[in-house]
Amino acid sequence: EALNSGATHYGPAAGLPEVRQVFAAHISADRGIDVGPDNVVITPGGKPIIYFPLTALIDPGDEVIYPNPGFPIYESMINFLEAKAMPLPLTEDKDFSFDIEDLKKLASDKTRLLIINSPQNPTGGVLSAGDLDAIAELAVKHDFWVLSDEIYSKIIYEGTHDSIATRPGMLERTIILEGHSKTYA
Repeated sequence: EALNSGATHYGPAAGLPEVRQVFAAHISADRGIDVGPDNVVITPGGKPIIYFPLTALIDPGDEVIYPNPGFPIYESMINFLEAKAMPLPLTEDKDFSFDIEDLKKLASDKTRLLIINSPQNPTGGVLSAGDLDAIAELAVKHDFWVLSDEIYSKIIYEGTHDSIATRPGMLERTIILEGHSKTYA
């Protein structure tokens, strides 16, 4: 059918408009934020949506804070781009999340990007509403972006998922990584 209808060429780089519209509506409804299809990029997996913002936002020597332990690609991409990888320890005493005081010590005007992952892989830690508020304050204060890896947003055993993008001033400085492979596959 695709051959007969002439659908044999590359699709749009950001994804099919109809699919982008569906995901924009899903994110808008699920997160309670206004996301249009122009704000959605469909990629084959999560790694490109980690790589693209890093290449667009950081230069060699810029500081990027990332959760540790975490998805190994965070640190490897930061290092590949010759930025300064700033590990943020996830600790058992914080329910396998990070301590906001540790983040405050790392964040500075040299910070270009913070990567967060909630629920966290591999620890399962979930950032609290208070943590997200504090992160948003730091992002605005130091003018950095947040890459919010929310791929596990539907795998929460208590409560509901909360996105940093819902905080004042954060929608325009947050990149949400979302997908269905962890939840719906």
